[in-house]
Amino acid sequence: MNKKLIFIVSILLTIPIVIIYWGITKTFFQQDEWLGYGLYLAKGSGMILQSTGSVLGIILGQGRILTNLTYFVFHTYFPLNVYPIAIFSITIHIINSFLVYILGKKLFKNEISSLIGTLFFAFNSLHLSAIAWPAAAINTLPSTTLILIALLFYFRYIKEVKAKWMIVCFALIYTSLFFKETGIFLFILLPLSLIFYKGFDIKTVIKKFWYYFLPLILIVSYRLWGFRSETGEVALFVTGTSKYFMDSLIIRSFLYPITSMSLSLFHPSYMLEFARYITNVYYPFIPEAQFALVTQTIALDLIAVLATALIIVTILILMKFVSTNVKKNVLFWMLFLLASFLPYIIISKSFSYLESRYYYLSSVAWAIIFTWVANLISEKVRPKYLQLLFLAIFLSFIYVNIILINYDLKLLVKESQTRIDILNQISLIKPKLTENRNIFYVTGDTDYYLVGNKVPFQQGFGYTLLTYYFPKSKYPADFLNNTDLFEIGKEMYYEKDEYGFGYFSNIILMEEAVKSNKIPTSNVYRFYYDSKTARMEKI
Repeated sequence: MNKKLIFIVSILLTIPIVIIYWGITKTFFQQDEWLGYGLYLAKGSGMILQSTGSVLGIILGQGRILTNLTYFVFHTYFPLNVYPIAIFSITIHIINSFLVYILGKKLFKNEISSLIGTLFFAFNSLHLSAIAWPAAAINTLPSTTLILIALLFYFRYIKEVKAKWMIVCFALIYTSLFFKETGIFLFILLPLSLIFYKGFDIKTVIKKFWYYFLPLILIVSYRLWGFRSETGEVALFVTGTSKYFMDSLIIRSFLYPITSMSLSLFHPSYMLEFARYITNVYYPFIPEAQFALVTQTIALDLIAVLATALIIVTILILMKFVSTNVKKNVLFWMLFLLASFLPYIIISKSFSYLESRYYYLSSVAWAIIFTWVANLISEKVRPKYLQLLFLAIFLSFIYVNIILINYDLKLLVKESQTRIDILNQISLIKPKLTENRNIFYVTGDTDYYLVGNKVPFQQGFGYTLLTYYFPKSKYPADFLNNTDLFEIGKEMYYEKDEYGFGYFSNIILMEEAVKSNKIPTSNVYRFYYDSKTARMEKI
């Protein structure tokens, strides 16, 4: 690739990404980061191999060892500091955007079209949490980097048909699993796609690329066996206790890709508004209490399926105007887009949309598809004014996404600063824990996220306080391994040996714990959070 072109594209991607996402540097721990930090304090380097289960689990990618290693580095050198993680996140997103550009250029041989398509990936508001949420960025972004590099080697194999490129591709995808398992579907998609790319028959594919299929079978079997052995809902409603275990997986394997294909293009706020309108028009008799539920699930799912069907038909019509080689590329990325949602079938959605971070990899496919469409327009649409019209429409679409990113980041920064202020205010009142047994009682004038949660934190505030004070207390590390208090709204007192810690927002439960455990009143710290002034006061 021309060095001058590399420099220009790098600047065109880097500067806008840094400017638009810089707000991430002003955020703070949002949720799971507290649990990760707590387990780091409790286990030290032992956190790297936590959740692997066994040697077989390690081999099969369970436990996300590389993600935990990255966490360990950040927690060791930058404790309770999101700024370095934000720089890491923005940097990796820039790298991924550049890799998407290279992919598009290699496939469709057009620099401008590839840059246009890459803009969607770089500024897709839907996958913002994959970049802005530290807990998601540390696993999703580097995993995607490895997948993108693997795809470059895959298409090099298609061009040169040298076995070493498929081996390198396999190694990169396999390594990506140790960050996050999102690329597992590539173990079947890549070899099977050679049937239409290179004309291989299925027997040849299985014989030549058995090392792709074997890990897939082992990993899926191992994970499903693990879910079947669970007796609770820790596997997100797909457990051995559910009689619809396999039924759920089969239905989701079909519906998740079909609904998510179109939903991955549009921010939830617009789709939900449209779904409300349709529901109002078609089902005006639905009671208000059930209206939101119907709108966010059944109605939105139906709209998503119809939109996906329209998109597929449109793409199939456009494919009539391109060469056979281009058709193969478009078919591959459509399959990639649909299959990218399969790893999430074990996850139960709260409404039609998956969580934001799960759309990061699918945005790669859309970026390449947009590259193809832009290239097709430049080749087939002769009037320049029509080309400019299509470009203006697409850039307007990107601009709307940038506006949404800016809006969501401002909210996130505001929430983060509020949380930092709360912890600082409590710390000023109670700088450290000098006693072996302590109870925090926090009440306020507003409920956040659920009834009884009196502070704007998305996880159990008790575990947050325990983790925050841990370096300034006498508590043994084992206390942080008790993650019960991490559950949002959880109120409890936990005691082991001569140590105890409790958190309550219900005064009756707090007083019962104090009485039954004979806690001195001087060891009970009472706070009131005023949501209007954003002040934490001692009471």
